[in-house]
Amino acid sequence: MIYRHPNGIHTFFVEAGPPQGETLLLLHGLGADHAMWAPQIPVFADHGYRVLVPDLLGHGQSSRVKSLTLADWNRQLTELLDHLGIDRCTPIGVSMGGVIAQFLAISHPDRLQRLILCDTFGELKTWKEKLLGYSQLVGLYLFRLLGPRMLAKSMAATYKAPFARRARDYFMAQSQTADIQQMILARKAINRIDAIGKIDGARIPTLVMVGDQFGDFFIQANRKIAEAIPRARFVILPQAMDPSNLVNPDAFNREVLAFLAQPTSSP
Repeated sequence: MIYRHPNGIHTFFVEAGPPQGETLLLLHGLGADHAMWAPQIPVFADHGYRVLVPDLLGHGQSSRVKSLTLADWNRQLTELLDHLGIDRCTPIGVSMGGVIAQFLAISHPDRLQRLILCDTFGELKTWKEKLLGYSQLVGLYLFRLLGPRMLAKSMAATYKAPFARRARDYFMAQSQTADIQQMILARKAINRIDAIGKIDGARIPTLVMVGDQFGDFFIQANRKIAEAIPRARFVILPQAMDPSNLVNPDAFNREVLAFLAQPTSSP
């Protein structure tokens, strides 16, 4: 479906599950789209959740933009929720989607029922964190010069493990039509996140997950988020890497559903 915003942009989104269920807002990663959530959409819908899956600005079938900030995505999502008559939701954000979900939690805590983050980061303050963020940006500039074929080869190398085949196939296909300039704008935007210590975990029950295959530094970046959110649950997923929902969907889905099954207090 397409929602046309008042300012002229449009958002492509898919929905599944009963309209009366708790809304799960699934937010994809950099260079991905709603199809990244194929292993989750039917599972979560079958468990009685209303599943809302947009293509974020600059991605998929949603609008291409000339500039992009975290506030732009924030506005895109809140306007979509308003359009659908959804007062509160549970964002589930992986990688870039996790950054956007954190910004949403800070900007509109009253609209969140819970918060689920995976394979993401909450700030780029230390030199190692800055190196991670800006090396990714430099890589995108190189791929803009080298073209989609080299990007596809990079995806094949990243997800060469047998258990990562689903992610490899998905991202190699995505690479063929990737809009790398839009990815550059998106990467610049998420590099500006400053969320550590700003999410009210007492008000928003939070689950933070990370795959175990991208090294200790990446694990610690996600642990840092969890430790800064009061009462947050932290889980390391086995045989998983960004995006863990594609690499090990069984473990991802199991942890998400177990977390969602826990009761929450009324707003």
